[in-house]
Amino acid sequence: MIYFTGDMHGDKSRFGAWKLRWLGEKDALVVCGDFGFLWNGSPEETETLRWIGKRRYPVLFVEGTHDNLDLLDSYPVEEWNGGLTHRITGNLRHLIRGQIFSIQGKTLLALGGGESRDAAFRKAGENWWPQELPAYEELPDWTRRLEEAGGGVDYVASHQAPTNVDSCITGTVCEVTALTAFMDRLQQKFRFGRWFFGSYHQNRIVPPKYCCLFDKVVPGEQKKKRRR
Repeated sequence: MIYFTGDMHGDKSRFGAWKLRWLGEKDALVVCGDFGFLWNGSPEETETLRWIGKRRYPVLFVEGTHDNLDLLDSYPVEEWNGGLTHRITGNLRHLIRGQIFSIQGKTLLALGGGESRDAAFRKAGENWWPQELPAYEELPDWTRRLEEAGGGVDYVASHQAPTNVDSCITGTVCEVTALTAFMDRLQQKFRFGRWFFGSYHQNRIVPPKYCCLFDKVVPGEQKKKRRR
C-alpha cells in the first residue's frame, strides 16, 4: 500500500512512526514536500540519506519550498515505474514534477514545488531557489501525460494545494502561478481519486478529496465503512 506524510524538514525521528515500522517491500512512503534531508551536502547528511535509502520500502518525495533544488538536480535522472526520478540512494527517490508513476497498482501524479511566501527574506542559491515554481512552458507536457493516462490518476501528491483549498486553509488568497493555475485546471478537467499535500503544517481533511498532512502517516486507500 502507498502511504503519505507531510513536511519532514530533515527530522530523522519521523521514520520512527509506528506505522512506518510495519512497512515492507510491497509498500511505499510518499513525502509531500519539504523533505529537508538534502540541504548542505555534508558528510553527515550523506550518511543520513544512505540510512533512509536502506528502508525496506521505497521512500519517495516531491520537492517543497525548503529543499536545496540545486543539490537535488545534481543527482542522476532515472526512469522508475513509468516516470522520471532523481535516484538519491538505495530506495530513496525524488519524484520529478509533472511525472506520472504507477505504484502498487495505483497511478500518482507528482506536483512538487510551490511559492515561498517569505522569498523576499531569503537568498537565492542559499535558502531559496527560483525553480521552486515551474515555467508555463512545462504545462502542456503535464496535460499530455494526464490525457495519455486516460484523463486522470488515482492520487496527486503535491506540496502546495490548489487555490480554492489553499484559501480554505489559510483564509487568504494565494498568488496565481504556473503551478496553481495547472492545479486549478486539473480539478476542473481531469479526474483524481485523492489529493495529498503538505506545506501547511496541519493534519486535516478538506472534503471531499483533499488531505492536508504534516506529521501524520496515512494510507492512500480509505477504509470502507461497514454497513450496519
